[in-house]
Amino acid sequence: MKGIRVLTLATLLVGAPAFAAERQLVEGIVVRVNDRILTTADIRQRAAERATETGKEIPPAAYADLVQQAADELCILERATELKLEISDEELNAAVQQLRADNRVPDDAAFEKMLHASGLTLEGLKARLRESMLIQRLIKREVGDLPITEEELRQRYAREKDKYMIGERAHLEHIVMPLAADRTDLEAKLAAARRLVAAARASGDFKVLVEREVAAGQVSGGDLGILVMEDLRPEVRDAVLKLKPGEVSDPFISSTGVHVVQLIERIPPSPKPFEEVESELRQQELDQRYRSHITSVVTELKKRYVVETHPELLATTK
Repeated sequence: MKGIRVLTLATLLVGAPAFAAERQLVEGIVVRVNDRILTTADIRQRAAERATETGKEIPPAAYADLVQQAADELCILERATELKLEISDEELNAAVQQLRADNRVPDDAAFEKMLHASGLTLEGLKARLRESMLIQRLIKREVGDLPITEEELRQRYAREKDKYMIGERAHLEHIVMPLAADRTDLEAKLAAARRLVAAARASGDFKVLVEREVAAGQVSGGDLGILVMEDLRPEVRDAVLKLKPGEVSDPFISSTGVHVVQLIERIPPSPKPFEEVESELRQQELDQRYRSHITSVVTELKKRYVVETHPELLATTK
């Protein structure tokens, strides 16, 4: 394939070829690897898919990287074709079902809605999955296994511990006295909450008092467990920040009713235990090593293939 030169800035044209004035630029070919091409529409579709996955729009400045990644993928797919690697229909269907399970899609209608939101059809999804699976298979074949020891992961954990920090946490016990829709009982509920607070501070038995009130069926409450301070509702966080361990707050109001909380324990920021992030560390280390190896593989492939990229076309076509 390499012996065939391709036109620089090749385009797809419609209209009668004998009359240049009737030609109309439809799409530019942004990536070419031998006979494989991706047009402006293809790259914009990939950008839209990534935006859906991440929840963030792809800025124009990032399109050059997106085009380069697409060129690398086409090189890998071309190599997979050379090696006659294939993905069976059974493997592909299993991947679709796994995708549905991972996204907790309950039925076909919900799945179609999800695809539509991503700008995909089922056939389009299968095509992208097939490519992704071929790329993974080729990388596995070219790179092979990359064993990672626990000691290597612990060293990475020590270097990147700040990435796994958990913010300040609080262990809380609470009670909520719900209010009527028109809040006509607000003063009565505040008075009841103040009596409970006074009793708890005098006896030190906030938990017992809460259990008694909950059993009476007029309130809800109990042990909230250990919560990250940043995740608390503002009115709860404000109340907790004033407390020392063992102290009971003054009553405060939220949209759900009148609250009282007791701070059982305050836990300063700390990193997650190694055991909780070991699998994440392993995947990150594996991804990094694969990227390093596959970069050298793609570099060699580009020496053998006809490769052209034209990210500038994305700035002039919509």
